[in-house]
Amino acid sequence: MKLTVLGGGGVRSAFLAKSLAYNAHRIGLQEVVFLDSSEENLKIFGEIARYVFSQIRPDIHFSLTTDPVSALTNANYVITTLRVGGDESRVHDERIALNHNTLGQETTGAGGFAMAMRSIPAILNYCRLIEEHAAPDAILFNFTNPSGLVTEAIIKSGFKRRIYGICDAPSELIRELPAILNCDESDLSVECYGLNHFSWFTHFTVKGEDVTDRLINNPDLYSKTAMQYFSPELVQLCDKQLLNEYLYYYYYREVALKAIQDAPETRGEMIARINHEMRDELRSINVKENPKAAFDIWMKHYLRRENSYMQNESQQEKFNTRAPLTLQQFIEEPDSGGYAGVALDILEAVNSTTTKRIVVSLQNNGTLDFLRPDDVIEISCDLSKEGLKPVTPVHVPDAQKNMLSSVKEYERLAVAAILQKDKSLAVRALMAHPLIGSWSLADKLVNEYLTAAHINDWK
Repeated sequence: MKLTVLGGGGVRSAFLAKSLAYNAHRIGLQEVVFLDSSEENLKIFGEIARYVFSQIRPDIHFSLTTDPVSALTNANYVITTLRVGGDESRVHDERIALNHNTLGQETTGAGGFAMAMRSIPAILNYCRLIEEHAAPDAILFNFTNPSGLVTEAIIKSGFKRRIYGICDAPSELIRELPAILNCDESDLSVECYGLNHFSWFTHFTVKGEDVTDRLINNPDLYSKTAMQYFSPELVQLCDKQLLNEYLYYYYYREVALKAIQDAPETRGEMIARINHEMRDELRSINVKENPKAAFDIWMKHYLRRENSYMQNESQQEKFNTRAPLTLQQFIEEPDSGGYAGVALDILEAVNSTTTKRIVVSLQNNGTLDFLRPDDVIEISCDLSKEGLKPVTPVHVPDAQKNMLSSVKEYERLAVAAILQKDKSLAVRALMAHPLIGSWSLADKLVNEYLTAAHINDWK
């Protein structure tokens, strides 16, 4: 089996390489290709990923390339993890929104739309190549942000292969809960529902017993998990449901906006600066000849990014921070699955005799009856050899239904606007978004984002 990663020269490539190497036996991998349009990225981050992979599975052929046709030829599995436009575009996305006194977070609201304008056309070009060159039964896993929008655009473009949208945020929160409840992960059951980066968690049971009150009344939930950004009072107002961390930008909108505006730099500017400093330091050595030294530099700078996550917006230190590891420690540390874990679970399920619950983005098909059948949603699914069975949540409060309906209307219009290259649909999309909700603002944002992206073929 051949697996191809589109965007394999990204900063997080080493984590993906490690996860694939440790789990290659689960899906019969014989060849792995990391593709990137940037030769420089492959020479730095791709080489680190190659070294990590080859130390764990030297028997599997691993290659780096900038040629999409050779990368995709006969590929059975394709993972997309693209950042079209790089750090510079993210900086522009955030600043344009902030200049109009609105949030520009890279996957949410105005910033998310700007990112989708670049991501969707690039992904669709790859989808055409997948249909031309990949194996007839190839499966696509989309990690490219904004994941829900991109996944919906791929499906609505007429792409004929199986596709799943993947995000690690829901799984990370769920993995933190057993420690709060003092139970085994296998005994805990949770329902997640909503949209990508816009979801809630409900119906918490341990061995069939409802533990919702015990969970939400435990102070550790609000200090030792991704729920650290939310108040217990807010959880009560949300009908005792937990929140995806990206909901912070909705429930604390003015707090997040002021914190970002008062900070010396945006998150995008911080990431761009850290990445620039990392690249400068890595350019001084030959990564292929000195992988340990390269890894130490990469790890040092990567942790500056990782451990400062949501610090500007929330004015809080992240509780679950990562400690630095040497290259050998990184390779030997048990693999947590990360954002490749869900994809591997889906691929392995064909030969499995057990059922596992995962969170994935796919078409609604009646799971949430207040949304359209062809809407892409993020939902808990029970995974077995019979396939994926979406779990209809026991209870969706009216407030959540209303919020989801508004954001989904934005997503539908945004996808249509990008597929049809239609400026008026783009303005309608941003008007529908609860973080914007203004024609005059939406019109300015669309025009400025089109100009910044040098897009001049929209009608």
